[in-house]
Amino acid sequence: MIRHSLIVLIGVTALLGSVAQAAQPSFKCGKGLHEVEALICQDAELARLDNDLASLYKTLLKNTPQAQQRALKAEQSGWVKGRNDCWKADDKKACIRGEYESRINALKDR
Repeated sequence: MIRHSLIVLIGVTALLGSVAQAAQPSFKCGKGLHEVEALICQDAELARLDNDLASLYKTLLKNTPQAQQRALKAEQSGWVKGRNDCWKADDKKACIRGEYESRINALKDR
């Protein structure tokens, strides 16, 4: 009985560990985050969208001519500020999800 409980406990711990790992966005979670960033850290779907965008942005930046990279970085910085305005929305998660989906689609169109 104890052995079975221990095996179940190890399995649950491993599952929870992988879920927590899956919820890690591209940025470091911790104290001092903007309210929107904290929500992203707590939500696996938003964290996945953040990782998808970060990967796409990194690839696009790498394939953008040096002379145009500064503009792309400024655009991304402006997008982050806009995303962070979702703290004002009634449905913060839907707002954040929409911002990510819109940005991902915009970058894919390039």
